[in-house]
Amino acid sequence: LHEKVDRLAFSCIWEVDAEANILSSRYEKTVIRSAGALSYDEAQARLDDTRLDDPLTASLRILNTLAKQLKARRMAAGALVLGSPEVRFVLDSETSDPTDVGIYKHKDANSMVEEFMLLANCSVAAATTAAFPKCAMLRRHPPPLPGAFESLKRSLGQHGFELDDASSLPPRPPPPPPVARGG
Repeated sequence: LHEKVDRLAFSCIWEVDAEANILSSRYEKTVIRSAGALSYDEAQARLDDTRLDDPLTASLRILNTLAKQLKARRMAAGALVLGSPEVRFVLDSETSDPTDVGIYKHKDANSMVEEFMLLANCSVAAATTAAFPKCAMLRRHPPPLPGAFESLKRSLGQHGFELDDASSLPPRPPPPPPVARGG
């Protein structure tokens, strides 16, 4: 996205309260215009700099507060965290040879974008299922079989690692069948 450039989009538009509960939502073809084209680092700098109080920074802070609440709810509901460290290379500007390596730190700005992308995916999936209950194609992963991690635990143990699966929540009951619509 480019700053102050109109773009055609399909938008998921929510009305939310201060606790990040969705009060209403709609899905529309829109024309969007970004107020700023920020990298994750630039967005993070705005979140961190308490001297900034411009409208864009204020909006980022509101979104970040909501994103933290969304993430806390997802974690409490048993979300699977698959994040692993990202390795970043520093390249020589002339030869493009690697000159240094480091671990990329996942920041609040990254998490904020991730939370709203997940919320959009879940919202659209729920709306699709509600609108087309007999033909919506949604991917669902079955719960792991009892003892499914035992082989992995043994293998990891042989290499000095321990897998803690204590945070795994029991499977939820399946959703009720869709209600047939007259017609």
